[in-house]
Amino acid sequence: MQSPESLSNDNPEHLASLRQAIDAHMAGQLDAAAAVYEAVLEQDPIQPLALHYFGIYLHQVGRHDEAVEKLMLSCALESEDAGWQNDLGNVLFALGRFDEAEQAYGDALAIAPGDHTIWNNLGAAQLQQGKQEDATQSFLRVVEIDPEFVPALLHLGNIHEAAGDKMQASHYQCRAYVLPPLEGKSKQMLGISFYFLGRLQEAAQAYRAWLEEEPGNPIAAHMLAACSQLDVPERASDRYIEFHFDHYADTFESNLLESLGYRGPRLIGEGLALVAQPARQFEALDIGCGTGLCGPYMAPFAHTITGVDLAGKMLEKARAGGHYAHLEKAEIGDYLSRHPLSCDLVAAADTMIYFGDLGVVFRQVAGALRKDGYFIFTVEAVEPQDTAPSGFCLHASGRYRHSRDYVRQHLKNSGMEVVHDSDQILREEIRQSVAGILFVAKRLG
Repeated sequence: MQSPESLSNDNPEHLASLRQAIDAHMAGQLDAAAAVYEAVLEQDPIQPLALHYFGIYLHQVGRHDEAVEKLMLSCALESEDAGWQNDLGNVLFALGRFDEAEQAYGDALAIAPGDHTIWNNLGAAQLQQGKQEDATQSFLRVVEIDPEFVPALLHLGNIHEAAGDKMQASHYQCRAYVLPPLEGKSKQMLGISFYFLGRLQEAAQAYRAWLEEEPGNPIAAHMLAACSQLDVPERASDRYIEFHFDHYADTFESNLLESLGYRGPRLIGEGLALVAQPARQFEALDIGCGTGLCGPYMAPFAHTITGVDLAGKMLEKARAGGHYAHLEKAEIGDYLSRHPLSCDLVAAADTMIYFGDLGVVFRQVAGALRKDGYFIFTVEAVEPQDTAPSGFCLHASGRYRHSRDYVRQHLKNSGMEVVHDSDQILREEIRQSVAGILFVAKRLG
């Protein structure tokens, strides 16, 4: 309900009593206000102010048809009052008369085109009629005028989510989530949202606050290092990997495959096809196997597949897939060291992204491979904007990136030669392609 900013020149007694009645109305004294409106209208049936606020009263007490009649008349009499047109639209919207509400909001915007709240109301009315494109444009106009108007941001997020565009939906949802007040909001979600929006200093602040609340939390510690670039570890801790992937086990596959266009397992299959025919000839090991997405791609080339991962909940999903003869909950370096010369093939789809220094893990892989065995894996690639003087860096996403030369050198140092390497797109993130490299290496002698 719009409050009158000024009253036109009219009967002074009427205007004085109407001012008091409107104040009473806004204070919840509906019957007292209505009595004044009716008294004024008995003397002047087309007094605009009395008509308008009496119409609002009638709507509030359930006399809707009379309410709309009074409001339409008041708007006709005061045709340049955008607030009154908006009030009419709100009543029509509440009654489910969305096409008429859209018209009223349009009339209001013809008078006040810069009013973001009316644009938001218009978008809501259009949305109720299934006019997604028109509604989207209306909500975009809202955030153009006021970038921090939460209802429009949430509407845009919902529209894109319903259309299956989770990345764009997340953009608007994150913009809404990081707006004050921040008290009571998840520090983890604030960190993720600020990262998603490219606001890394604020992401680091959120993770720092989380770590202060929960000292020793491995996710908070790792992500603080990633976003602040302070005290960066040479690899993700075992506790980080276990906590992170156990938490996301139930939604891991859908997020990767449906939302992010994840290609890692398929690339493992492509790497295999470069060096062998599918004859189920290998004894294979999938390190960092997660939910077992590589299993279907490895199965035609392997008579036995063993999967290793730190996240027990991920292994439960992998077990259900039926491709793995053995599954073990272990840190992959430890497992490799305990099983020398045990396999002909080691696969690692997006596992090396949790290691910065690859020297140790590559030597462990080489030790587990038999002569002429293959190591097929992916890494995220260092980008021109990354700072990686040592050949790798911890990106703000929490994943490590490596340069091609760094990887090739450490493969050579570990007694493996590169059979193939190629630039690839691993996934989509924040509406951008994540660059990676597919490597196929062979153990010498």
